[in-house]
Amino acid sequence: MQKFMIEKLRVSGAGKIDGVVTFTDGLNIIQGRSNTGKTWILKCIYYLFSSDTRPYSPLTGYTDIEGVFMTERYGRITISRKLDEEKVTVTAESTKVDDGEYDTNYKKDNSRYLNDLWLRIIGLNETIEVPKTARYARERMSWTNIASVFFADENEIDKSESIVIKDSRYETPLIASLYFLLTGDYKKGIPEITKPEVATAKKKAVVDYIEEQVSALTEKRISYIMQLEELNGMDIDKEMQEFTDHIQEVQQEIRDLMDENTAIVRQMAEYQQEDANCRVLLDRYESLISQYKADLQRLDFISKGEQAVNAQPTNGVCPFCGGELHPEDDDSYVEAINAEIKRIASELAVIAATEKSVRGEQETLQHRIKELQDRRAEISDALEEKNQEIQNYRSGMQRFKDYTTLQNGIDFVNDQLAILGKKKVAELQKKKNPPLYHAKQEFEEKVGTGFSVILNKILKECNYRSVGYASWDFSSFDILMDGVPKSEDQGKGYRSFLNSVVALMLYEYFNTDDVFIKPGFLMVDTPLLGFDENEEAFDGETIKNGLYQYFLNHQGDGQVIIVDNLNVIPTDIDFAARGVNVITYYKDEKDGHEYGFMPSWRKDLPKETV
Repeated sequence: MQKFMIEKLRVSGAGKIDGVVTFTDGLNIIQGRSNTGKTWILKCIYYLFSSDTRPYSPLTGYTDIEGVFMTERYGRITISRKLDEEKVTVTAESTKVDDGEYDTNYKKDNSRYLNDLWLRIIGLNETIEVPKTARYARERMSWTNIASVFFADENEIDKSESIVIKDSRYETPLIASLYFLLTGDYKKGIPEITKPEVATAKKKAVVDYIEEQVSALTEKRISYIMQLEELNGMDIDKEMQEFTDHIQEVQQEIRDLMDENTAIVRQMAEYQQEDANCRVLLDRYESLISQYKADLQRLDFISKGEQAVNAQPTNGVCPFCGGELHPEDDDSYVEAINAEIKRIASELAVIAATEKSVRGEQETLQHRIKELQDRRAEISDALEEKNQEIQNYRSGMQRFKDYTTLQNGIDFVNDQLAILGKKKVAELQKKKNPPLYHAKQEFEEKVGTGFSVILNKILKECNYRSVGYASWDFSSFDILMDGVPKSEDQGKGYRSFLNSVVALMLYEYFNTDDVFIKPGFLMVDTPLLGFDENEEAFDGETIKNGLYQYFLNHQGDGQVIIVDNLNVIPTDIDFAARGVNVITYYKDEKDGHEYGFMPSWRKDLPKETV
């Protein structure tokens, strides 16, 4: 089996009758009247190859294109694409192919591309980069470009120039890709050759960088040597032990200071609690004293009131009832008030004495707390000094620890200087670049006369009776007849025929056993375009029969799809009897006729009356 073949093509759209074409292995002929959509079929297949060219007008109303492909490597794969979209949906039988969306063009934000899938289908395990210039600048190999070689489009079938090279600006990557199909060689590992002025600037930049690195390494080596000289004559082990002992002593002092600090914190907490208790007592004493003072003021007020009443003249008759009063019998409160005043004064004296005692105790506590706080500050300063002292000791130890490191550092720097020196010498020496890449020349060396042999064989089988010899011109990548390009004094039909022969030659050559990758497919649109012009000295009918007889004789080499008009295809050949898949389109639906590729698209299609 060839690498792949298309089994079915379907186009659809909202409210439209699906257009469906079924293909078989070998030869497929799609014939029909003009403007029945035959050409769209091949363009739809090419669109599913990842082409950016829209296959038909959106005015048709058909928006979806789906192709079912049978592949040798992964089994059946269905590719669906909407018109004017740069994504396809892939569904595969094999678990080795990821289902889902694929981009038709390379983008940075996606890792799945239709081009890569097609390259896997034809047998590649990776997406290679072929040379695109003579200086080995590279680009990804494009399946669309390769497929264009095996797709003779109606718009190009009668070209005067090469039907292979569509654009001379991109001929190098195309021919390099074809060369890879033949040989498996894509000049792997050959770096891009920079232009002389760029190479000179690059060399200067590299040399300058090397010299900067050499200077920096030299300074570092001098620093290492000076540090080692400072350590010469010292007993490293003894110095290290002394530093270790000092560090242990200081660490013990730090532990003692920390223990003392912990005890101070505990003692301060106790004193602060006692101070808080004193504040509570003093607050209570102040409240009690205020209360006693209020009592004294109240008793004083009562005493003064009684004295004021006694100073007034006595009244022996009650103003209300007129009864007799005896004021001399009223009790006096003076004695009771004096007694109460003496009691309160006694208690105030006691409270005042107690308050004084508590205040004295509080002052003592606050003094002790201040002392402890001062000691904590001293301990904190001492700890900082001790930690710095340990850091100094450790820095001193590090100098001795670095002794071996310094020795190794010097050796390393020396090695690096030697390497940089070699690099500088190598960079300054004139480098010989590989020869420039000439894709056509390499292709010619590989193919030799192979193309010419097949061209003449095809012409003979097609009953081409013109006197002369066909050859392949690798400079123009086109056929020559008697050394003359087909563009000289030849008509449209002649060019179409020769371009079809070129397409058949390429198809046959790339299907030989010694080819690295055999695509195994060919699509030709109107291979005899223009033969109705009856060109002088050109036996059209003989050529038509010969060309189609050649298609029949070689239909087993892969999948070939031919699109042509009904009035051109020979009527004396029973294609169906020879196992050819024939699809015919008409402009009517009489006698079971199929009305064009897109049944719902009938605008501007003239109706047949008979």
